[in-house]
Amino acid sequence: MRSTEELLEMVLATALKGLGRYYRQCPQDFHYTVRSDPQGPPRPKGYSLRHAAISQIGISRWRRHHPADPTPLPDLHRRLADRIATIRDLGDAALWVWASGESAHDHTGPCVRRMVELWESQSHRCNAVELAWVLTACLRIHEGCPEHRTQIEGIRQEADARLLQLFSPRSGLFGRHARDSWLERVGGRIACFADQVYPILAYSCYGVIFDNRAALDMAGRTVETLCRLQGPLGQWWWHYDTATGRISEEYPVFSVHQQAMGPMAILAYDCATGQDHGAAIERGLRWIAGNNELQKDLVHPELGIIWRDIEKREPLKVSRVVRAVSSAAGLTTLHRLANKCCIGFRVNRECRPYELGWTLYAWADRHLMSFDEQVR
Repeated sequence: MRSTEELLEMVLATALKGLGRYYRQCPQDFHYTVRSDPQGPPRPKGYSLRHAAISQIGISRWRRHHPADPTPLPDLHRRLADRIATIRDLGDAALWVWASGESAHDHTGPCVRRMVELWESQSHRCNAVELAWVLTACLRIHEGCPEHRTQIEGIRQEADARLLQLFSPRSGLFGRHARDSWLERVGGRIACFADQVYPILAYSCYGVIFDNRAALDMAGRTVETLCRLQGPLGQWWWHYDTATGRISEEYPVFSVHQQAMGPMAILAYDCATGQDHGAAIERGLRWIAGNNELQKDLVHPELGIIWRDIEKREPLKVSRVVRAVSSAAGLTTLHRLANKCCIGFRVNRECRPYELGWTLYAWADRHLMSFDEQVR
């Protein structure tokens, strides 16, 4: 059996190879995904500015901490130069500002201007993930590109205020959004893992930059809640009822949560506070290497691929909807019974480039955690 350090080295090697495969072999494209192909090797499909931005965030952070690494990773900023005006989504713009801030790139100014433009028209519809992306992007600019601070200061304060409104002190979780209609209120109450991870990361950074204890305490409450609810095999579950602090839906379990998004948020909080959640991080990481529902290794270094998730085999994915509604309505028996609408599990043989980008981001600064010293 591999040690955790060996597993992590393999995961990072897979991410480095995969990002090269996604982007270096197709120099004009921003691929959305790679899917298993019955007729041959997995093939890239689709287009995504968002996935490219996250990939660049990971690449930039990796390069900053590993300047001597000879891996030929692409600079996706160069491909973005004539596409900035085509960014239509505020979340995408925030991610490109974040990517620019990671490396103080020449395109930072145009990316900031695009985010400011889109904030004016789209901020009222932001969910927790997008607000956290905007806040983190503003923090990166505040810290690394002071010449652009005045442009983003108002947005930073607004994003912070709106994200704070989504936090539930009772459950220690962030709601998805705070919209007014009945149906949207139900949807806002059932939040996903990403709705927790990105605010943890944002407020861990916020607490350090502005010496804000309240921000760190809020991030810590969410970290503790997620760790308390972690599955028996180290699973970071998918959906949470933010009113009760309970699991709403467990599956799919996504690999990116296990090896990247969970660790990057929790390590950011631990680094900011001196806390140690290494055992939970290690359990999550081992899930992708066969300690899972199917005892299957999801990491394929030779392909540069980590398969996307393990999901239920179920008719029309009906239990997801039923469990979300029954959770919000307090129908615990129906919620429990709907979980039985499953005839086993399967691997989703897909890999998206952002999953590899977040993997590099999470583990670029390896000194933050030593498994040999902290985890037994």
